Amino acid sequence: MENIKKLNKNFDKYNFILKCKDKFKYSNGKENKVLFKCAFIIAILIFFIKININKKFILYYHSKLSENLAKKNEINKQFIKNLKSLFKEDEIIENAMMSKYTTFKIGGPATYLVKPKSISQIIELIKLCNNNKINYFILGNGSNLLVSDEGYYGVIIYINEHNFSYLSTIKKNENIYILNVGAGMLMKKLSIEACLLSLTGLEDIIDIPGTIGGGIIMNASFKGSGLSNVLKKVKAIKPDGNIIELTKEECELRHRGSMLKDKKYLIFEAIFELKKADQIIIQKTMTDNTKMRYEKQPMYFGSAGCFFIWNHDKYGSMYDKYKESNLVGYRIGNIMIYTYNIAFIINLGKGSANHVMDIVSYIEKIMKDKYNIEIQREVIVIGAFNNINYN
Repeated sequence: MENIKKLNKNFDKYNFILKCKDKFKYSNGKENKVLFKCAFIIAILIFFIKININKKFILYYHSKLSENLAKKNEINKQFIKNLKSLFKEDEIIENAMMSKYTTFKIGGPATYLVKPKSISQIIELIKLCNNNKINYFILGNGSNLLVSDEGYYGVIIYINEHNFSYLSTIKKNENIYILNVGAGMLMKKLSIEACLLSLTGLEDIIDIPGTIGGGIIMNASFKGSGLSNVLKKVKAIKPDGNIIELTKEECELRHRGSMLKDKKYLIFEAIFELKKADQIIIQKTMTDNTKMRYEKQPMYFGSAGCFFIWNHDKYGSMYDKYKESNLVGYRIGNIMIYTYNIAFIINLGKGSANHVMDIVSYIEKIMKDKYNIEIQREVIVIGAFNNINYN
């Protein structure tokens, strides 16, 4: 744009000289004619000199831009080559539609979705992404996630029931068992497995639609303690690719979060300690929990769970504030605040991530302007929204 402005200035100067010519042609003075010719020649020379300089600058700029793009393409080509040397063809999906991998049923294409089968593959993949400055995201069951309509520019590392789901039990004594669990196992499955072994402590997670790894990172629970009371330690991979083992205390679990979430650790195994109990009582608790979830939560619509973290003791009733602000049932397109449980934002079918964010921003604005509440999101957001990138 700066170059175009300079060119316009040059044209203005040229037009000024032409006007001078019209003025001078009414004068018969010889000196005026000589002055005009000199001025005209100088102006033309300046004009073409500047055109040449600007042309050289534009050519230089384009050459640098082309050079940078070539370098970027070369890096991408090398990255793709290395990626395909690490994984089999069926372990890499290009342009994977994230709507298929999230419980919200929303999301555009991810550049690559990769399904590692071993710890060493995960470590190599993380290091490969780091070395090439490629964004990556750890995906479990996609139950607490919103992906933009534009998708995700980077690599999705998929840790789920098909590649990291295993369970081994060690009898500590007559009443206590140690469980080693793959982070890709679904929470519902682990809850059922524990029940079949007559082990208590995991009844609360029976219908939480997430993996063990994601459940620990988000400190998921329904109405009880979730995983936290029986968790002993985790094995994880740090963002630099190094393996670390952490106790429950070192995980710094909090309401809907943890240090693991803050530092973007990838859990690949969890160790629990469960006690023997009456299987009939365990089953009864699990049945009650399932019944309550189906009564209170939108089990038949796409959603990402409770969208916000709400402190009832500090802020009072969330429902009352929503009702006062006409937010109950508020809808944009096929996205709506669930009437029967306003903590959920639901997808009525083929909903847009942009509409979700429009509703989220509207809620945040009302809470701030009307109640002076800085409401915090529980759901993780990735991709681009209104020129803001979430990685």
